[in-house]
Amino acid sequence: MLFLLIPFSLLFSPFLFFLFFFFFFFFLFFSFFFFLSFFSFFLISFFLSFFFCCYILFFFF
Repeated sequence: MLFLLIPFSLLFSPFLFFLFFFFFFFFLFFSFFFFLSFFSFFLISFFLSFFFCCYILFFFF
């Protein structure tokens, strides 16, 4: 039984290796993209609020 399992594991090991790496890089890429989008959204909102406050201060004074 073990003798039959070894060729199958050798046959499917590159495929599983590829699948694991594919999912790993997919997850890494999406987490990085999500973090970047969240950070950019935060930065844009911060700058917009900052410019809005400057505009209000400039308008009132």
